[in-house]
Amino acid sequence: MTDAIARRRTFAKKNHLTIAFTAIADFSSFIGQEYLAGIMQAATDYGVNFINMASAVRHSLFLDTDFLPQYLSKLQFMKKPLIDGLVTWASTLCNIMPNEKVQKLFTSLQPLPMVDIGYLDIPGIPSIRIDNTYSMHLLVQHLKKTHAFSRIAFMGAKLSVPHERRRQNFLAEMEKHHLSCSDEDIFMADSLDEKDIEFQTERLIAHYGLKAHEKSKKLDAVITSSDIIASTLITALEKHHISVPDDLAVTGFNNQLKGITAPCPVTTINLSYFNRGYEAVELLLDRIQSPSAPVSHRTVKTQLIVRQSCGCFEKSIVSALSSGASLEPAQRASPEEISKRLFSILLEIFSQEKKDDIASLVTAVQNDLQDNTPPPSVFTYSGLVQVAA
Repeated sequence: MTDAIARRRTFAKKNHLTIAFTAIADFSSFIGQEYLAGIMQAATDYGVNFINMASAVRHSLFLDTDFLPQYLSKLQFMKKPLIDGLVTWASTLCNIMPNEKVQKLFTSLQPLPMVDIGYLDIPGIPSIRIDNTYSMHLLVQHLKKTHAFSRIAFMGAKLSVPHERRRQNFLAEMEKHHLSCSDEDIFMADSLDEKDIEFQTERLIAHYGLKAHEKSKKLDAVITSSDIIASTLITALEKHHISVPDDLAVTGFNNQLKGITAPCPVTTINLSYFNRGYEAVELLLDRIQSPSAPVSHRTVKTQLIVRQSCGCFEKSIVSALSSGASLEPAQRASPEEISKRLFSILLEIFSQEKKDDIASLVTAVQNDLQDNTPPPSVFTYSGLVQVAA
């Protein structure tokens, strides 16, 4: 245990602290769920009371959608002695309020100690942010060094500050790597709606002259600002018989379910939402302990998640190959020996899965090998897809 952790635990136990979390968001989305999970885990680990003051956006036309007044009514409880500190996700209000009003709203809660986990800067309030610059560096570097790609386009959305920042980071990273890029290589959809992304896909196809089953001489890859965009882009390209990654590589951002379940699983950036929620509580406890300390802004490193859409093998496939699996011994082995060997490899890769499920997968593979009918273009085993990713 580090000195910082021990100090926070001792302080929290001595002062019987209560912290809260506030936002307006779609909590059916994994992002909000991961934030909440990280915050609640940190509250448990440090022994502080936790109150969830977040409001869920409701989409049904038959329900009351006037959630803003309900949310604002909670402000009267966001103060001492009711709570000792607040984790805010202020940017969730930016779609329904001007940025200046959101900033003024949370500034008015001071001197209550606060930490923000969104993208909106609030004067005097510490924050936890993702490192978009490093994230884009990981993507461009992987495409250039691993695949020797140099002709790369960007597709984003005119949706929010993060999408615009990723566009700017992309341009900066391309320049840093001495790769040619102009405004004509940027495709920005009006929203994340399917029709808007498909419209930009049509523009991209026409601009580069992309053709079915043909590697382009003008474009190697497309980096997108969201897995939602990447997934829709891949589907739209398939309608033109342009294959990902055979004809064109695509990458995403956010490590969302849409990227995992895309026709070709998407290479992406994991934004560590759980860790950001957890670290927000740690930063908040430090703030409560030392309210007069300088305001600090912490940047959380992201990770590159390699899947198939860039042209790589997934980690699970590489693990199977590195474990000694080869076609030649299997061709000389009996069916029983093949089953045992395959079961052993899968058990090592999918260690969290039940043995019965792995045995069923082995049986399914053997049945497919004995079946003479043409296989589908994409095969996923839903019970393992998230573990494999």
